Amino acid sequence: MAFSQYVFTTATTLEEVPLPPDAGPCRDILVRKITNDTISITWTSQNKDVRSWVFINGQFAVGPFYGETLERTVTLRLPPGETYVVEVHDFEDDTVPKPVEEAPLVRPTIGWNSACDATCYRVYHSIFDGGSGGTMETLLCEVPPMSGRLEIDCPIRLEGKNGRWHSFRVESVDQFDNESENEVVAHFAADLPPKPTLMMSRDTTSGLLNFRIL
Repeated sequence: MAFSQYVFTTATTLEEVPLPPDAGPCRDILVRKITNDTISITWTSQNKDVRSWVFINGQFAVGPFYGETLERTVTLRLPPGETYVVEVHDFEDDTVPKPVEEAPLVRPTIGWNSACDATCYRVYHSIFDGGSGGTMETLLCEVPPMSGRLEIDCPIRLEGKNGRWHSFRVESVDQFDNESENEVVAHFAADLPPKPTLMMSRDTTSGLLNFRIL
């Protein structure tokens, strides 16, 4: 098994961004910008028979990818955001890897069991407002009735900077527009950190450059 990880921002994908040689066994990773939201990733595997898996921000992107040569290239669409963590995993067997980086917890899956007499379901969302000490609730969406268990992806990207608590409640609605009273489920949203800022200064005595990442 071989693994490499690379962090970049939209500002660093202007031309070509090589991975440092000490980043991992999958050497010579190169990121090229194709469009504003599309990149190509090229890397060199240790064995042409390995199966490659690619993840972005902890979410599956490509795999298993088979190549006839050591050098491999895939084209990917970037998810919304400014900071990205790309992982490349190479395996010689049928292992299905898990990402090392955790996916940002800002688009959770909302699930509930259906009600036999429901004409629709209303999904409400609340976010804790630390400034006023209360919560603000809004109607997120309405979902048509279906049998069995229902699951939807959260239709909005939750505010997760520095971590924030959100809550969801799903209410079944009958033919008279009466809502049920269901339990409120809390969710902690944690987003990726913002893109770093590089600061450079020169020591007036030695003439050496000092670099800081903020």
